Amino acid sequence: MSQPTVSHIIRFLDSWAPERTQLEYDNSGLLAGSARSPVSGILTCLDVTHVVLDEALATGADLIVAHHPLIFRKLSRLDPDDPTGALLYRIVREGLALYAAHTNLDAARGGVSHVLAETLGLGDLAFLSPESDSHGFGMVGRYEEPLSEAAFLARVAEALGAAGIRTAGKAGRIGRVAVCGGAGAGLIGAARAAGADAYVTADLKYHDFFLATDGFLLVDAGHYETEAPVIERLRRELQTAFPDTRVRATSQPTNPISYDRSLTTSR
Repeated sequence: MSQPTVSHIIRFLDSWAPERTQLEYDNSGLLAGSARSPVSGILTCLDVTHVVLDEALATGADLIVAHHPLIFRKLSRLDPDDPTGALLYRIVREGLALYAAHTNLDAARGGVSHVLAETLGLGDLAFLSPESDSHGFGMVGRYEEPLSEAAFLARVAEALGAAGIRTAGKAGRIGRVAVCGGAGAGLIGAARAAGADAYVTADLKYHDFFLATDGFLLVDAGHYETEAPVIERLRRELQTAFPDTRVRATSQPTNPISYDRSLTTSR
């Protein structure tokens, strides 16, 4: 095909992760730029930051496809001294387009939770909380050979590159696992109802951990860590759909959280 426009990219993404499936509080879609603009390069990312914008410009990207919407809460004015305003000023000044696929990509088959489950090596996947045959939230799957709790936690940490994970509960052998990329506390009940031995998600609060029990392990592996695998899936799907367009996954980690391993405590 001839050089695609932003609208062509949006049409493809909407066939995979329809904007109509986003949750009502969300702001997925085209956030900056014209749908008529031609696209010769795309950069996929989780978060839009200044280093990601630097990379987009350095690699000749015309369009950034992000998971997290840069414009999430209502903007009353565009202020270049505000962190979000400064990023938007740069995007507009440089003539870039920005598209976000957020909760619609969470809900998509092959989306955030699906990729997380595959990254952890799970098979026989199904939606944890189905909305229809084609979309839902979270995933549940299983291992052909159950793992010990220690082996499972080691797999989670290694597969996701997690510098630290938080857990509660116990599970002697883990065969059936539920996952939800990002903030998934709302699906703890669904994970238990699905017969999961363990549930991997992120952003759990203190009292959420009291819902873990003997036989049900709760794992908070980090928001960035549980969602980051979808960046490469976005790249791969877009590259397959538009083979003559340069599509890159960002090489810039945008996790705002770090762990200081130099600190110790004594009791």
